[in-house]
Amino acid sequence: MSKKMNFRLWFFVLAALLLTPCAKAQADESPDYNRPAFNASRYKENYSFLKDPKKRTEWFDALKYIPLNKRGDTFFSFGAETRQHYEFIDNNNWGRGPQDNDGYYLQRWLLHSDFHAGERFRIFVQFMSGIEAGRSGGPRGVDEDRFDLHQAFSDWQVLGVKKEKSLTVRFGRQEIIFGSRRFLNYRERPNMRLSHDAVTGILRAGGWDARVFGARPVNLKRGYFDDESSDDQTLWGLYGVHTLPANLPGSIDLYYLGHHRNDATFNQGTADEVRHTLGTRLFGKISQLDYNFELLYQFGDFGNGDIHAYALASDTGYTFRFSPAVSLRLSLRADLYSGDDDPNDNELNSFNPFFPKGKHISQLAASGLINQRDLHPRINLKMGKHWTLTASSQFIWRDSLEDGIYSIGSGLLNRSGPSRARYVGTQPELEIKYIFNRYLDIKATFVYFDAGQFIKDTSPGKDITYLGSMLTFRM
Repeated sequence: MSKKMNFRLWFFVLAALLLTPCAKAQADESPDYNRPAFNASRYKENYSFLKDPKKRTEWFDALKYIPLNKRGDTFFSFGAETRQHYEFIDNNNWGRGPQDNDGYYLQRWLLHSDFHAGERFRIFVQFMSGIEAGRSGGPRGVDEDRFDLHQAFSDWQVLGVKKEKSLTVRFGRQEIIFGSRRFLNYRERPNMRLSHDAVTGILRAGGWDARVFGARPVNLKRGYFDDESSDDQTLWGLYGVHTLPANLPGSIDLYYLGHHRNDATFNQGTADEVRHTLGTRLFGKISQLDYNFELLYQFGDFGNGDIHAYALASDTGYTFRFSPAVSLRLSLRADLYSGDDDPNDNELNSFNPFFPKGKHISQLAASGLINQRDLHPRINLKMGKHWTLTASSQFIWRDSLEDGIYSIGSGLLNRSGPSRARYVGTQPELEIKYIFNRYLDIKATFVYFDAGQFIKDTSPGKDITYLGSMLTFRM
């Protein structure tokens, strides 16, 4: 790591540690006021509540709300985020290909501006910069982007000004996020996040939040302001969320998604793909029990053949609360993502997870959401306001013995070949997180992948060890 990068890192750490206690102390002066937490999708934050001077209690409030008129409904809000991340992976890809023996360092910087002109118009702009240092073989495609426009969209509320009934048109570069983000998310696990050039219509009426959109994913390049949306992929769809009646606690998602991709590669071969997805999700909470079930069916064309695929995903948990700040959640994720039944026929049965949430699997995410069955028990322990411990273990099988396994980015890793083994591997994970305050946190992660028989049959078959640390500051 260069001296310049060392200086930047330590300057950031020192500044964050000095500034955040001041902000925390000021916030504590108003104990009855509960300030909203930062959102992982920063455009979802709204600081119009700072029109009330009594609520401007924190050090950064002078940047979070800058009024431009007497009514205070026209204002600027500024924010930033940085993530300093060290990773070491022993036997990456189970020992296949070049290896990194010393680990590497990743930096990500995000800077945004949010402009509101009354209740009908808004412009959100976010810049992103990412740097990699020390990795053997140099940065991967999602590791580095010197400086570029990550998001830049406008919201026009063309009908209604009330939250219970409105129609908004969103146009520009934006993050596409739906549901629990299993299949459409902003790619948080790698260094560089994902956005789309898109048009979205947002209708809120009658208890529904319905969104229709057309989008192309943005391809990263390593220079300055050179990212462009893909000519090879197009995504479109309709997604609706509705709260269930009071006697049925929870909500339901109903959606259709379309996806066109040139030269899509599966174990069966490579061809153009047009895929349609019908899906539904039931989620909610009954007392201390929470549930999240999702069912998808896919059909369409793969070259000259047909597509018939499906997925079942679930996450069920129970939380024991010992005090307002101490709780224990026990949960089980159980998933099935279909694989191809026969690589020699004209039908493709491999599921397409679109742009999946890697952290849904693991910080390592050695394999992805195609041709996979898995069980994933988890324990999440919150110990006061500062400490969180998460322990889990994932057990992974192939769904079809005629299909291979894929990366979290849907690239084919290991073909089915002659192996008749179903078991892919066991992946325990331990994560410890310390929250200094609402601005600053640090976490350490350990993951071990115990290679199963299929991995041993189709690759060097070595076990993987992952070590990572991540320091994140938001304002």
